[in-house]
Amino acid sequence: MREVTASAPGKVNLVLRVGAPTADGYHPLATVFEALDLRETVTVRTTRTPGTTVETVAHLPGGDIDRATGELMRAVPPRSHLAVRAARAMQRLAAAGPWASTAAGLAIRVDKRVPVAGGMAGGSADAAATLVACNELWGLGLGPGQLERIGRTLGADVPACLTGGIALGTGRGDRMAPLECPGTHHHWVIALAHEGLSTADVFAEFDRAVQGTAVPAAPTDEELADLTGPARLAGPRLVNDLTAAALSLRPELGGTLSASRAAGALAAIVSGSGPTVAALASSADHADEIAERLAAAPAVARVLTTMGPAPGARVEHQDER
Repeated sequence: MREVTASAPGKVNLVLRVGAPTADGYHPLATVFEALDLRETVTVRTTRTPGTTVETVAHLPGGDIDRATGELMRAVPPRSHLAVRAARAMQRLAAAGPWASTAAGLAIRVDKRVPVAGGMAGGSADAAATLVACNELWGLGLGPGQLERIGRTLGADVPACLTGGIALGTGRGDRMAPLECPGTHHHWVIALAHEGLSTADVFAEFDRAVQGTAVPAAPTDEELADLTGPARLAGPRLVNDLTAAALSLRPELGGTLSASRAAGALAAIVSGSGPTVAALASSADHADEIAERLAAAPAVARVLTTMGPAPGARVEHQDER
């Protein structure tokens, strides 16, 4: 049996501009992703038993087990788990290669640290880490562009989790262009809501309220330079076209945004489709101060701190038994 462990980052959208849905129902996006040092870790192991199994262990900051999230993930049918879908996509390729004899059986363990249903691409990070781990496990030799193409078939955020760093996403947000960001260090406070928020519901509310929106323009060079530089006292300008839709469904998020600014955040934004709020700090100590104050906000279930930009999906360890 062989075993490979890989990791991939969650994300925050520094810019998320959304266009009206096209004939196929998808929304064109112009978005700037920042990968965060909150990483999903996926271990894949070949087995002699046909089929694919998945086990998810959720972790809280500090290392404690998040049993509630673990129970939630156990309720997800294996065929719907993004790690399983990614593994099966790679398995089909492996079946024709030198690992055909072992490709039939696979055990997957996901160690989850990115909040679930929080607009931070935790499931997409699972898929990205699985793609990288299986690529190594079966010696497929796929390059970044090939993995990105497979990632697009699994979810719009998967390529961002593969790429890491700070990157511009266009099309459905899945056509990645990495941005140069030397010296950039952003410290974030992540405020988690008491309940998740459906991405589909947020986009439906966006469509109901904003009809006929043109295809969004990509950020200008000046805006990109602002986003990829070190955080200043004023902070970069963060934009999310889905904010109004998320607030319409969860008005209490407005209080979290206000509380973030009152706590001294340089800027604050709803992460992706929400309901997580990301607040930008000037340093690690500043982030701790903001986190302490935000923890008392009524709509905040818990807070955590992290930083970015972080590397994309990568192999962490491999073993042959």
